[in-house]
Amino acid sequence: MATICADTTYCTPLVFVLSTGADPLAALLKYAESMGYEERLKRISLGQGQAKKANDLIEASCKDGNWVML
Repeated sequence: MATICADTTYCTPLVFVLSTGADPLAALLKYAESMGYEERLKRISLGQGQAKKANDLIEASCKDGNWVML
């Protein structure tokens, strides 16, 4: 995760393309903890009716410097 993040900036979203059985959540949580961001990593599951909540979370996180995992 550190290598991936080193290739990004605050303006660059990370997009994980998953295959069956792949789940980057554990690695992302561990990395967030190592960076002191465990409280700043916000997560939301996308589904019916979640678009506005997700959009609001992304907008707020852009202002606050938080991370968002959809």
